[in-house]
Amino acid sequence: MTLSEFLPLGYLYVLILGIIAESIYYGLIGINFLNYAGILDVLLGPVAILTDKPILLVLLILVGSIFYYLMILRNKKNETKTQDVSAVDASTAFLLVMAIMILAAFVGYGLGRGMSERNDIAKNEIEHNTVLHFLNGEKKEVRNLGNTGSFIFYIQKDKENISVAPISNNIMEIELIK
Repeated sequence: MTLSEFLPLGYLYVLILGIIAESIYYGLIGINFLNYAGILDVLLGPVAILTDKPILLVLLILVGSIFYYLMILRNKKNETKTQDVSAVDASTAFLLVMAIMILAAFVGYGLGRGMSERNDIAKNEIEHNTVLHFLNGEKKEVRNLGNTGSFIFYIQKDKENISVAPISNNIMEIELIK
């Protein structure tokens, strides 16, 4: 297969990664992510996760490199015994295993993050990390649970319910508390 044949599959794969990872996280805290997300939010979801937790990217590259190195060693060992293993088979197997590994990492990240957030909400151990400045002059100290290009999801201080607010024509500033 050529690169041009892989591009639609890659696009579909990134789309699936974004939908799964974000839907799992937001679903665990009670938000239907797809109701508020646009296509760009879904496509950039995996990139946002990798920039949020760069250790995940490092881990994926490290494990993938080790797996690739082990496959090369196995192929060199098998070449002396038989000529049945081809480079195409090894690269296809590598891509398939890496795709499954990346999918599992994103599902695990969404599950872990969502379950942790859900437990913090249930125990009321929420650290309010953001101040929202609305256009009408109102300020709210909130726990920012996440956002899409159009909406922000948060829990206000001294409240238990999750709120969803449109960002455009509503929020003037999002101030991060350190």
